[in-house]
Amino acid sequence: MKRMIIVLTLATLFSGLVLAATFVSLSPLIELNRERALQASLAALFADVEDPTFEQLDVDVIDIYRGVDSEDQLIGYAVRITAAGYNGPINMLIGLTPELTQIEGLQVVENLETPGLGGRITENQFRGQFRGLNPTRAIRTVRNVEPDPEANEVQAISGATISTNAVVEAINRRAQEAIDAIRAAEGR
Repeated sequence: MKRMIIVLTLATLFSGLVLAATFVSLSPLIELNRERALQASLAALFADVEDPTFEQLDVDVIDIYRGVDSEDQLIGYAVRITAAGYNGPINMLIGLTPELTQIEGLQVVENLETPGLGGRITENQFRGQFRGLNPTRAIRTVRNVEPDPEANEVQAISGATISTNAVVEAINRRAQEAIDAIRAAEGR
């Protein structure tokens, strides 16, 4: 009995050390992949611009990236927003035009939503609805009717109300705060 306890304790200790070593050795790769995913999502927000580059603005309240083209002309801003989805956090970026008057696009960077339901927030059909909406006005979701972009409306995903509402509410909650932070950081 005593021998079994010693063997199990050593096996547990060894397993824990292997897991810890694996985590420590792979952490830099995990972080590198996260950074690559972020850069790809930033570039996708401004897909019509060739070779955009982004620098993070020095603001405390929210992660904001200033985007410029190859000629160093401002193409817009990207704001990192996190929503509380059905299965966990939804990390996304919204792109704003240089004038801060329209949403340029929406990219979902990470999510744990159910594939085929809430996971449809990553599809172009859903994300594309946000392009051209006014970030300073509340966005509303509609069902069973065609959304009116002039009224700042998007079509909810059928069967994924929680995910749809989480995305819309997070944008509504953080967009004006981000615009104010951009204006303060850029001296506008």
